[in-house]
Amino acid sequence: MTDAHDAWPEVACQPELFIEFANRLRLSPGGSPSNADDVAALRSWLADHGLLKVRTADARLERDLPAFRELRSLVRGIAARVGDGETPTARQLSAINRVMREGLHYHALRATAGDRHFRMEPVGDELQQARATVAGSLAHYLADHDEHRLGVCANDTCGWLFIDESPAGRRRWCDMRTCGNRAKVARHRARARGTSSGTMSA
Repeated sequence: MTDAHDAWPEVACQPELFIEFANRLRLSPGGSPSNADDVAALRSWLADHGLLKVRTADARLERDLPAFRELRSLVRGIAARVGDGETPTARQLSAINRVMREGLHYHALRATAGDRHFRMEPVGDELQQARATVAGSLAHYLADHDEHRLGVCANDTCGWLFIDESPAGRRRWCDMRTCGNRAKVARHRARARGTSSGTMSA
């Protein structure tokens, strides 16, 4: 028997969703005035990841921008501590648990007109659920994987999160072809300048 009800599918807990959220969602820094670009970026990112299924008003997305900025800072802060071999603070754990708790939802049976008399639909705030899904992906990663594999790119101008899948587990860059290569070039130039200064002093 085929299941033909109209319920929205449950959002799968994507293992690296929190990394996509921290790295790819570009929002103005906290404290900046909200703008149309931020609203458009948030709408696009949520829709691309299956977290926005209704036409949410721009005003509602704008109202929730501070909460998404706060979550992004929280995810990055936890990743930074874990990447440094430290445990997230009690405040960070409390905050991530609060985000997951606020996104709890359930399904309800609704009567409808027409040939199909009933439908199942989720009850709850969709944007809170989106934040809970991001927070849950980080929580599941930390609970189910080697947390020491989570890192923050050592390039000061980058700071992207990454999962270290190298055999030794000592990767420092989000991507060796970009940030890793830039660091090598910078070290080489610094050595060259040092050599050149030493030659001139002699």
